[in-house]
Amino acid sequence: MSAIFAALKRFTTVSANETPTAPLSRCNVDAPGLVWRSTGLAGVYATLRWDGSSIDTIALVGTNLRAGDLVRIRIGSSQAAVDGDSAALDITRTAWSGVAPVSGALSVFLVDGSFTGPFVRIDISSPGNPAGFVEVGRIVLSQRVTCDGVGLGADQTVEDGSVVEDGPGYTTVDYQRVRSGWKVTVDRISEADYYGKWWPMLMTVGKSSGFLFIPDTDPAYLQNQAVFGRMTSSAKGNAKSSDFYIVDMSILSV
Repeated sequence: MSAIFAALKRFTTVSANETPTAPLSRCNVDAPGLVWRSTGLAGVYATLRWDGSSIDTIALVGTNLRAGDLVRIRIGSSQAAVDGDSAALDITRTAWSGVAPVSGALSVFLVDGSFTGPFVRIDISSPGNPAGFVEVGRIVLSQRVTCDGVGLGADQTVEDGSVVEDGPGYTTVDYQRVRSGWKVTVDRISEADYYGKWWPMLMTVGKSSGFLFIPDTDPAYLQNQAVFGRMTSSAKGNAKSSDFYIVDMSILSV
């Protein structure tokens, strides 16, 4: 079991199957409701380019994909490489498995080694999808930070933004989204890992940038445990000894 923290790298659109009102570029935006939608279900693909820094994690957040749908990922040094069969990485996997998500599926691809691309192509096969199109809320390209797991006693939280007003003989509700989150502690971090991995990640995301948090990569419940969110307060690092650091953070889905 491992816990994953994945800060995002920005990308530009090279080409894609996209609708004019929901282009692929929206997958660079954290705000909910801004999605990429394909035109139909035939030939659904996206070719992206990022800055060429190392990545080992690709994820599709908030999709309408079903468990048996297929996602193909290719990473290469040129558009021709990812459009053809000469990509440095070429993998095809089912979209997800385990217990179905309450809302918006998550497809995660944790690859061995690091790739600098700078091109990635994503092909999606979702035949018979009842929506008639493929929808993706966010695309994650990241060099992940991992640990053996978060500390015992982690809290999974529920945040209901609805406004409830009670009066004499009545209750009114202004309904808003219910969001999930986590309050977690990661310990036993070496000084080298803290300043080489954790501190750069924390400084990148701050509390304004979205990132992907997966508390456990192995269980059947990953779909309802993982969160694409932001820090709700300043994360805190604490040196318990010269080579034993602790990080505390609170995360709330966007």
